[in-house]
Amino acid sequence: MNNNSKVLALKYRPQIFDDLIGQEVVAETIINSIKADKVPNAYLFTGIRGIGKTTTARIVAKALNCSNGIEKMCIDNLCENCQSIANSSHIDVLEMDAASKTGVDDVRDLIEFSRYGPTSAKYKIFIIDEVHMLSKQAFNALLKTLEEPPSYLKFIFATTEIKKIPITVVSRCQRFDLSRIKSSELLDFIKKIKDKENGKVTDDALKLIVKISEGSVRDALSLLDRALLSLDNDKELDLNSAQKIFGYFDKSQLIDLFELILRGEEEKVIKIYRKIYDQGVEPKIFLNDFLELLYYFKNINSLTLE
Repeated sequence: MNNNSKVLALKYRPQIFDDLIGQEVVAETIINSIKADKVPNAYLFTGIRGIGKTTTARIVAKALNCSNGIEKMCIDNLCENCQSIANSSHIDVLEMDAASKTGVDDVRDLIEFSRYGPTSAKYKIFIIDEVHMLSKQAFNALLKTLEEPPSYLKFIFATTEIKKIPITVVSRCQRFDLSRIKSSELLDFIKKIKDKENGKVTDDALKLIVKISEGSVRDALSLLDRALLSLDNDKELDLNSAQKIFGYFDKSQLIDLFELILRGEEEKVIKIYRKIYDQGVEPKIFLNDFLELLYYFKNINSLTLE
């Protein structure tokens, strides 16, 4: 695929540890463990969507199997192993999406495949995304191999819901909690991408993208993609236009709406709702957000009563 035709999240996907955003401590810890030859049987990356869990998993796979070693890990001129891993075509690095392959038979197939050593790399690596989706039986089937794997076998798990993974599995992994990206870091990052793409987007519109993304790099790049695609000729995307494109509205308006409902001021309620609707917000999104607010107030009230 032509690099220019890729979506931004793929085009600017980190390929080495130095490219990772906001995960410096995680990267440094992993690098040090590889240099010290203290590689765990399994890594477990957890955190919200779009902050680099699967990307980090692939970089770790490269670091473990790079022909040049961790000290001289490929950056531009990729070795055969790093190139194949980057293309998701390496015979010894297998990726499985547990959201679609949740059963015990899928895990047994992996275990059977793991009986054979790597073909062209130092390690055979299994990357399992959304690992919390595996069934209880699948986790049980995985335990023995996870505890005492062959020296050439490594597991890398990624999940958004760590609490759904059995503690018996978590305790056998080296766990890394990837953090949300700070707003300032994310803003600097998408500004650089916007400039590389020669896009004309105001700083206020970029700040809105950061706010909506809630610390997710992938979400920020997806929104920036939409923003750049919406531009006509030399027109600049401003805050007002961005709000309409993303269907965004200031959530503080929900509190104003709630207060007006309590006071029975119907006309003002309709006026605020009309204002939100005119901003391009889907009624379903608005209602869901309003219900979340009511649920929040209900919980606060329960805590107060207790």
